[in-house]
Amino acid sequence: MNPIIERVRKALGVQAGDGRERIVFAKSEGFVNCAEAPVAAEERAGWMDGIRAEAKALNLQVHECPDLAACGAAIAALAAERSPEWGTVKQIMRWSDPLLESLELEKLLPADIAVKVVPEADSFAESAREDFRREVIASYIGITTADYLLADTASIVLLGGKGRARSVSLVPSIHIAVVPAGRIVGSYRRMLSSLNARTLPSHATVITGPSKTADIEATLVHGAHGPREMHLFVVGAAQ
Repeated sequence: MNPIIERVRKALGVQAGDGRERIVFAKSEGFVNCAEAPVAAEERAGWMDGIRAEAKALNLQVHECPDLAACGAAIAALAAERSPEWGTVKQIMRWSDPLLESLELEKLLPADIAVKVVPEADSFAESAREDFRREVIASYIGITTADYLLADTASIVLLGGKGRARSVSLVPSIHIAVVPAGRIVGSYRRMLSSLNARTLPSHATVITGPSKTADIEATLVHGAHGPREMHLFVVGAAQ
């Protein structure tokens, strides 16, 4: 018997032959759903401190906004300040999401910055898919929400769905993620526990800071395989 598989089974609380080996988020009888378990106020109060600390090491820029109006104004100011890495056209691609719509960026941004929205269609014709790819590539900023923000690693979790193309968080040079403070969870395990209670999407993306690599002479470089700059806007967090 493979000892590695046995250790995994032991950690998940399952036994060989009980019919549960293929369950991704298996539970033992004594498993406590972390998403439903109460969280002490003291623990929750320290979550933003942990995110701030992790962000410094990750080169992740954290912005704390009291409300959506302040968040929209801050994002508009950031977009006006930054310049495209390639070319001169300023274009933003954002997810189709009610939270992002409520920011009203189209009203706040200068006239020379266009905002494109990911279509919500179930599928694209080949010509429409090619057009969308070109629009994403032409965008210097991609804006998404996040379904979870993990306090212990400052990671965001993006679940797939209509109007939520992965390329928006991967292709533009600058990625902006807007996350309500209510979506913060303490750890990756708590997030997995929460996912176990809902219908899983086709994919989930976990992002921890901007793209980085140290392949060449062990020198850390940002932006080699994705966004060189990442901004996390936390809405409604205690200051």
